[in-house]
Amino acid sequence: MSAEPSSRLVRSLRWLFEGHRAPAYALALVVLYKLALIALLLVPASSSGFGQFAEEFKTWCFGYDPATGKLQVAYVVAMLTEPVILGGAVLLFWGRELLQVVRGRPRKLAPSALFAVATLLAGGAALGAMGGPAPTAELPFPAEALRTALPAPAFVLEDQEGRPVSPQALRGKVVVLTGVYASCGATCPMIMGQSKRVVEALSPEERADVVVIAVTLDPTRDDRERRAAMAKGQGVSAPTFRLVGGDPAEVERVLDDLAIARKRDPQTGVIDHVNLFAVLDRQGRLAYRFSLGERQEDWLGKALGLLVRERP
Repeated sequence: MSAEPSSRLVRSLRWLFEGHRAPAYALALVVLYKLALIALLLVPASSSGFGQFAEEFKTWCFGYDPATGKLQVAYVVAMLTEPVILGGAVLLFWGRELLQVVRGRPRKLAPSALFAVATLLAGGAALGAMGGPAPTAELPFPAEALRTALPAPAFVLEDQEGRPVSPQALRGKVVVLTGVYASCGATCPMIMGQSKRVVEALSPEERADVVVIAVTLDPTRDDRERRAAMAKGQGVSAPTFRLVGGDPAEVERVLDDLAIARKRDPQTGVIDHVNLFAVLDRQGRLAYRFSLGERQEDWLGKALGLLVRERP
């Protein structure tokens, strides 16, 4: 008895993908996918619901920058061109057969179209579920377990206002070191956003003792003007936020010393990189390392509060 439902399912799937139905399903899926991409591009961002999903999708797939509302044109072109290429391939091989069905009995295409709709809805639901917050229990910040006392890299670089910046000259303050670059439309805005939120959550007295140094990951392109434009676009300014750059060889050395792994795509120019926050205590020692994420943001904020309350 248990084999009968399985046999029916196999027969149904075989019927669905026989003859014209397989290319009709593929073409319908491509068209619906293209329409869904366009719809996601047009949906306004919001802090919850479908608008939040659309913003996250655009950030990862279209290089969307939430701070400026701009999209990476190369990402958009690539995402919208791919369905056209796939649809063209389907029409190239099965266009004549599909045209005969359209001229004869177009209603025969309905099952394939309905199955394509169901596939897209199921995929969207799965993607939305994966993007939702995981129901995890709150974990206490393991301050002592994570605490280190490692030497910090020494350097002198120039910030967006043309002023020299050095961790050694900032001894006595709590310093957050990270890496971003001006043309990044993926995680760099998230890095800056997380940095802003944890700093803004501090009291005015605590904020006065915190400095965020964002080292450019693209030193050959991110001159002072580009770093200044990025700071303005992200809504940050010196002396709390210092977007630094300088001689490319020196910047690359600093990034290596901070263990910020990165790799540039030679075709697109996009730099894949780790998302890192290295936190120095008032003695200039590397005390903590964090990444992106809700829990990491919470722990970063608690680490800053803890380190600020320490006295050199």
